[in-house]
Amino acid sequence: MRILCLGDSIMQYNDFSTFPQTGWVQELRRFFPDDTVWLDFARNGRSTKSFIDEGRFERVMTEAQKGDFALIQFAHNDEKSADPTRYTSCEKGGAFRKNLSYFVRELRSKGVKPLLLTPMARRMFENGEIRNSHGDYPLAIIETAAEEKVPCIDMNLLTMDFLSKCGETSSRRFYMNFDAGLYENYPEGKSDNSHLRPEGANAFSKIAAKEIQKISEKFPDYKELSESCMKNTACRFDDIGENEEIDDEYTVFQK
Repeated sequence: MRILCLGDSIMQYNDFSTFPQTGWVQELRRFFPDDTVWLDFARNGRSTKSFIDEGRFERVMTEAQKGDFALIQFAHNDEKSADPTRYTSCEKGGAFRKNLSYFVRELRSKGVKPLLLTPMARRMFENGEIRNSHGDYPLAIIETAAEEKVPCIDMNLLTMDFLSKCGETSSRRFYMNFDAGLYENYPEGKSDNSHLRPEGANAFSKIAAKEIQKISEKFPDYKELSESCMKNTACRFDDIGENEEIDDEYTVFQK
């Protein structure tokens, strides 16, 4: 099975040079069999508009194969109204919805099964309450998915709920928001409530994995994706005893 990833910096692969910043898809792969092939086209700072204008979607289409699945998650940069190279309107008839539909239809034409996701929540609290920083963009994604008859995971809502339960102080550990002296790449520390650290990427990918498992209930064509998710025994969440060890030799050493 192959999974294509289209998105921005929240999804992109990060190497040693930006550690501890971690794209959530880097952690999502832990919940799939080792022979799953991941093609991560997501890149820092991209919107649906710039992803198309820079030829990145053209590259996706070149690599895409019949039977692939595609995770599509944008909005963080489409929202930037001051930047005409990236901004797209999320209103009905706006470029954001049109671009998402374009992605879906073009991928389907190659036999790829697309999955839309709303953006991960930013860590934005007001008076101790988490707030939606993405405006109407999540709704635009949900409505576009319904129109195109493809599955959608509302990660904005799910991660907002998760952060609300964690609280403002405790949730800091999930983001690139930390004091000086902790990481070699950022000796002065960082105050970033959008990008994720490994713990945040893992927590959010776990939320996504649980939703992916359910997709085939309404979309039978996505059965392979749903049934592959959390297939490895090392990915069990709920039935591990307090003192039980997980035997993950299969995951680590399988050829």
